[in-house]
Amino acid sequence: MSANQATTGEIQLELDSHKLQMPHGHAGAVRRRSLLERLVDRCEARVVLLHGPAGHGKSTALQQLKTEFEARGVLTAWLSLDKADNDFRRFSIHFEAAASTLLHEGTLGRREPADAQVRQRRSSRLIARLQLLSRPVVLFFDDFQVIEEPLVLGFFGELFERLPEQVRIFVATRSLPEVGLARLLVNGHAEILRADALRFSDAEIAEFFAAEPTLALSAQELDTIRERSDGWPAALQLFRLALVSPQVRQSLGDLASYRPRELAEYLADNVLNLQPAALQDFLLKTSLLSAMTAPLCNAVTGRSDAQAVLLQLERAGLFVRSLGADLRWFRYHPLFSSFLAEQLQASAPDTALAVHRAAAQWCLHQGLLEETAHHALACGDTALAADTMAVWFARLIADGQLVTVEHWSSRLPDHEIAARPMLLVCVAYALVFLRRFVRLRPTLERLHRIIDEPCERPRCNPRIALAMAAISADDVQGAFELIDAIDVHATQTEAFNAFELAAAANLRGFRALARGEFEAARDDLVLARAHCQRGEASFSSGYTIGVRGISMLVQGELAEALQFLQHGLAEQRMHVDKSYASAAIVSCYLWALYEANQLDRVEALFGRYHDIIAASVLPDFLAVAYLAMARTHDARGRNAQAVALLEEAETLAHSNGWTRVVAIVGWERLRRALLAGSASRVQAMAAQLATLKPAPTADWILFSEDFEGPVLGAIRLAIHRRQHEEAAQRIAAEFPHHPDRGHRQIRLHLLEAQLHESRGLRNAAHRSLRQAMQRARPGGFVRLFLDEGESVLALLREAYQSALDANPDDEAAAQDRDFLETLLQASGIDLSRRPARGAAPVQEALTEREKEILGFLANGISNREMASRAFLSENTVKFHLKNIYSKLEVRSRMKAIAAARQRGLIH
Repeated sequence: MSANQATTGEIQLELDSHKLQMPHGHAGAVRRRSLLERLVDRCEARVVLLHGPAGHGKSTALQQLKTEFEARGVLTAWLSLDKADNDFRRFSIHFEAAASTLLHEGTLGRREPADAQVRQRRSSRLIARLQLLSRPVVLFFDDFQVIEEPLVLGFFGELFERLPEQVRIFVATRSLPEVGLARLLVNGHAEILRADALRFSDAEIAEFFAAEPTLALSAQELDTIRERSDGWPAALQLFRLALVSPQVRQSLGDLASYRPRELAEYLADNVLNLQPAALQDFLLKTSLLSAMTAPLCNAVTGRSDAQAVLLQLERAGLFVRSLGADLRWFRYHPLFSSFLAEQLQASAPDTALAVHRAAAQWCLHQGLLEETAHHALACGDTALAADTMAVWFARLIADGQLVTVEHWSSRLPDHEIAARPMLLVCVAYALVFLRRFVRLRPTLERLHRIIDEPCERPRCNPRIALAMAAISADDVQGAFELIDAIDVHATQTEAFNAFELAAAANLRGFRALARGEFEAARDDLVLARAHCQRGEASFSSGYTIGVRGISMLVQGELAEALQFLQHGLAEQRMHVDKSYASAAIVSCYLWALYEANQLDRVEALFGRYHDIIAASVLPDFLAVAYLAMARTHDARGRNAQAVALLEEAETLAHSNGWTRVVAIVGWERLRRALLAGSASRVQAMAAQLATLKPAPTADWILFSEDFEGPVLGAIRLAIHRRQHEEAAQRIAAEFPHHPDRGHRQIRLHLLEAQLHESRGLRNAAHRSLRQAMQRARPGGFVRLFLDEGESVLALLREAYQSALDANPDDEAAAQDRDFLETLLQASGIDLSRRPARGAAPVQEALTEREKEILGFLANGISNREMASRAFLSENTVKFHLKNIYSKLEVRSRMKAIAAARQRGLIH
């Protein structure tokens, strides 16, 4: 097992290399020829699950499959899973190591294309690299049943779904995982071998016992064993070990009524009793160890020959297997170890406590902190467990292993946590970012009581944790006040302190961005990144990159933001993952991708990161991610999905107490109602939004409110209500206050264009549109224009016609024309045949619904009757008629009918 000394208060997380090595098979194991032939030669499924209870030979079957594939020249990799892998960060360390070993061997001497090296999320990159391998690949995952965390299951679901043709996966599991198996099974991509298929056949049972000629079993005895065991491999091995006893041999006929578990316990009890007393003592005491090495076994048994005993047990088939070729670490079969542990607890509970106590001390001196905590808790030494966790958690938090911190801290008494500031602070961080608000409240109360108390080594700063708790609860004012007292320029060498300073600098950068102080925000975020690198704080770095990318976007530098966020996502140290840090980056990246109209990428990333964004990111990050995806649904005509996603965001905001995010979603719903022309819904929504708590101060614009929020929403509402003076005053007040917010300036110019158009001032509307285009074109903003609906699209079409009519040598007009073409094509207009100068204006195709309404129009049907026949409201019919008039460039029913007949749209 990996070990690090913890005397400095810093821990380097290392790889447990034994998880990557296939355990040695037992020398007397029966070769499962028919099973191997079926799975290697006849099975076409790319994902195969060996599903059955403990002791059904799943791991042995995997071992034999791996050996068989390797003999045929196939590349293989192995990963034994354990409960710690439910923390995605911890899982990703080992998964990445297994994959990297495989890929290194398979790509030796080959060069990857540059675009496959840094530009993709690691799981996508892994799949892309697997596709480069010319040889077949097989991956093996043992003990899959321990995985319960949705993030890890989601990763496997994606991996199983997208496997390249030459890659296969074999999984051993006691329970079927939630990884989308139904779809894989229906498509023929997966196959499940259940317990019946894993049982030994009659021939295999005979071969198994023939390997032990001293038993000399009769045919009748073999038949009895087959009936009693039903081919269960673990029971067969127990029979082979126990039949040395004449008593067991004589009792074969009396075991018919035993259930499987009772049979195993009966046989295991006899196997144990057949061993010498000293060996029984060794077996019972070491059964409490999750993994065994000779020095540890010597420490808990008082012996000095544990290495020889372990090798003897493995050779004898006493359910002990080595975990690596170096024969240093071993593990019991879980069926046997659970029986032994139960025996020891029942017969000698004081001895069990002494074993745990000795194991805790040995693991502590070896720097094995997780094992130390486990054994300390098991022997009731909660003080040692708490001291150990205080050191261990400092590294876990900086590395984003929040689930692990939550899991272990929940096993400690509250008073042990409260007595240790470092432990209290670490637990607070985990609960804050996992949004465990019920358990968090008493933790924050304790932090407030020690906020100004100096902490001994290892040092921590409760004020920073409280500030992060405040920002997570959307208490922006409180967070900013707390962070003012922090000297973020302090230089710290300890990882956890560097992590804390990075978090504080991130929050200062977030505040500077809200105030429009972009250079100050840049300085704070550069400092935060330096702290992240110093402390290897991958968790903080995600928010550093996300806020910096958003700062670029808000300033109108969309192209730069896209590049920065793309590289930042690729550079995350947790390579495979959908981690908390990556989720923060992705949330911001989704907004940037949406503005650039890269909708396919938005859908792909949101689908992969949806669960972790919903579960962990801070309020503004969640808001922009959900709004970007909801608008993507709208852009693709999926109204129902957009509505459902906004309702989901609203539910999350309510459950977390984020009234500001509730308001943002409300303004987005109002914007959609305005575009749909639903007057009654607009009125109801506006009345509801008026009751919401206003923003704390006008001096801040938190970045989600640049996407959609009360200021821009109120202007849009005033224009809709034809409250022109109010809209003009609001726009005029906003322009000078935010000169460097390029994104906001574009939005304001577009709203101003709509205001002029509503007033009938067409030339003024085009001037405002041109100003918006001039600010949007360098960054490549697209959706800002399209999201404003038909009024802006009509202006774009007119502007495009003017650009076509302009002097061909006019460079500015040419740039306008190119950008207008980008915008109009993104709106769905076919510009494959560019009109010549002086030709009729480009026409946008009618939608299917508009064609239906046009048919009603041609037959003289009233708006009310149209609404009834099409199952629409009259306001929606009016909205469609307005669009039809705009696309046909007419202003009345009669002219619309004439224009439609002229173009062959109706007869």
